[in-house]
Amino acid sequence: MTVESVMNKDPVTVSSTDTFGHAFQLLVERRVRSLPVVDDGRIYRGMFDLYDIWKLLLPRAALLDGDSLRDLSFIPGSREQLRDKLREAAQRPITDFLDADQAPAIYPKTTVIEAILLLHRYGGNLPVIDPKTRQLAGLVSAWEILELLR
Repeated sequence: MTVESVMNKDPVTVSSTDTFGHAFQLLVERRVRSLPVVDDGRIYRGMFDLYDIWKLLLPRAALLDGDSLRDLSFIPGSREQLRDKLREAAQRPITDFLDADQAPAIYPKTTVIEAILLLHRYGGNLPVIDPKTRQLAGLVSAWEILELLR
């Protein structure tokens, strides 16, 4: 069985010309974990997700690999301070937040078991792209697969 049969063929997306603020609002309004970023031709450019927001809000020392800062109790982090960070980033291009550490794109003919492995490794959602055009074909999340198994 392939992901083509279970993927969400019409996921909520953001344009590569959108801002962080717009993408943040969509995540909150739609209550989704991630948004595929596409250009005007619907070519997949990357994924904007909750982790991009967490990275913005957390101090850099907490994000270092290995012996990163684990106790953040000394950092005030009031509601207003966190909102200020979001406001400062609001007009930045969404493309500033796309990185190579995200889950790889998969293809419609990728098997469901391969998708399960990638979901296990990366969490979040998997963008499904057309192998020839690189256009976004859909999105696979844990929910589509769990619904299949129900």
